[in-house]
Amino acid sequence: MEIKYKWIFSLILSTNVLINLDHGIIPAATQQIEASLDLSAEELGYLGSLVYAGISLVGLFGGKLFIHFNAKMIISISYIGMLGSLLMFPQHYKSSWLFYLSRFLTGCAQAPMMIYFPVWVDNFGEESKTIWLTILQGVIPLGIFVGYVLSSVISNIWSWQLAFYAQVVLLLPCAIFFMLFVRTKDFEIKRAKRSKVDKNSVNPEDLGASILSMASHKSYWQMMKELYSIRLWLCCTIVISILYFIVTGIQFWMTDYMIIEMHQNQKTVNIVFAVVSITGPVFGCITGGLIAQKLGGYERTKSLYICVVYCFICCLSATPVPFTETFWFGALCVWFLLFFGGAIVPPLMGIMLSSVPKHLKAFANSNTTMFQNLFGFLPAPSIYGFLMERYNAKVAVITLMYYSFAGLLFMLIAVYFKKQEIKNRKKNTPTTIINRTESVLEDQENFNITDRVLQYGDMPLSVSLAQHIDDQIPNYEYEGNKEQE
Repeated sequence: MEIKYKWIFSLILSTNVLINLDHGIIPAATQQIEASLDLSAEELGYLGSLVYAGISLVGLFGGKLFIHFNAKMIISISYIGMLGSLLMFPQHYKSSWLFYLSRFLTGCAQAPMMIYFPVWVDNFGEESKTIWLTILQGVIPLGIFVGYVLSSVISNIWSWQLAFYAQVVLLLPCAIFFMLFVRTKDFEIKRAKRSKVDKNSVNPEDLGASILSMASHKSYWQMMKELYSIRLWLCCTIVISILYFIVTGIQFWMTDYMIIEMHQNQKTVNIVFAVVSITGPVFGCITGGLIAQKLGGYERTKSLYICVVYCFICCLSATPVPFTETFWFGALCVWFLLFFGGAIVPPLMGIMLSSVPKHLKAFANSNTTMFQNLFGFLPAPSIYGFLMERYNAKVAVITLMYYSFAGLLFMLIAVYFKKQEIKNRKKNTPTTIINRTESVLEDQENFNITDRVLQYGDMPLSVSLAQHIDDQIPNYEYEGNKEQE
C-alpha cells in the first residue's frame, strides 16, 4: 500500500475523533450552558436533538451528493460547515433559534463525513481495510469521551465556551491539510481499484443477474413493502432504536441528573461518568461479539436467545436508578446497563443483516440507520428535556430507564417470529434444495462491507460504487434454508 493512503487515513481518523468532541462537550457542562445561554432544560434538549435531525436530513440525499459532485469538494464544504457552526454556537444571542440553527448545521456538516469516510477506507484500504474500518468506527465513542473530559476540565476552571473553541482549533489543521495536500484522484471513490473479482476467473455464462441489479429493478415502494414485511428485521430494528434512545438520553442528561438528584459534586460526577460511559459500552460490545462467535455465529437461534438475556439484565439494571440517591450504586447500575446494552449490538446487528435477502441488505442497512436516527438518537435529548421541564427530573429518568422494558417486549416478539419462521420452514423444506452457486464473492469483504458502511447513504450510492462488480455476482435463490440449531 502506498504511504499516501496511510497519511490520508490518519487524517480521516483524526477528523473522525474531532468532529465528535461536541457530543461530549455539551453533556459535561449542561448546567453551565443552561445558565450562560439562558436556556431551559427543554430548550437544551432540543439542541441535543437537532444535531441528529441535521444528520438524518442530509442522510436522505447524502448518497446522491457523492454521485453527482466531487467528493473532495463535498468534504471540504463539510469541514468549513463544521468550523463555522462550532464557532457560531457559543456566542450570545437574544433569540434562541440561532442556537438551534448552529446545532442543526453541525449535524448537516458532519453527515457527509460519516457517509464517505468508511466508504473511502473500504475502497482504498486494500489488505488493511478491515482493521481500518474497525478503528474508524471505534474512535467515535473515543471522540465523545475526549470531548466530555475536555469540557469537564475547562468548564470547571474557565468557561465552557473555550471547549468549543478548542475543538475548532484542533479541527482547523485537519481542514487545511485536507484542502491543500489531499489530491482529488487519491480521494475519489470512482478511481478506486477494482475488486478481487478481477483476480479470479469467472465464467459469465454461469452467472445470474447480480444482487444489485435485482434491487435496482424494483421501485422504492416495492422494496419498502418487501423489507417491512420481514417481521424479525423490523422487531430487531425497533429494539436497537430503543437501545440508542436510552443510551443517548443517558449520555446527554445523566451528568445533570447525578449532580442534582444524587447530590454529588460535579467534579466527581464528571470523572466517574467519563469512566462509566467509555468502559461500559466498549467492553460490552467486545464481550457480546466474542460470545456470539463462540455460539457459532449470528444466524443461530442461540444468538437471539442471548439477546433476550442481555435485554432482561438491562431492565434489571435500569429499574433502581430513578429511586436511588446513592451515587455509587446509581453509577454501577448505569455501567451494567451500558455494558449489556453494548453486548446486544453485535449479535443483534448480525441477526438483522442475516434476516433479509441479499438483494435487500444495502437497502435494509440504510433504513435501519434512518430508523435509529429518527426514533433513537434524535428524540432522546428533547423528550427527556420536555418531561423534565413539564414535570421533574425523576419523571424524565423513569421514562428513560423503564423504556428498556419495551425493548425486552419486542425482543420476545422477535423470538416468537423466529420460532414461527423455523416451524414454517420445516413444513416447506423436506424436498427443497438450496440452489447456491459458490461465488468468488462469498468471502469478498469489499462487497459486504461497502453495503454495510453506507450508514447514511441510499441505494443509488451503493449501486454506483459497486458497478464494476455488477452482473458478476451469482443470483442466490434460496428456495429453502437450513436452520442451524
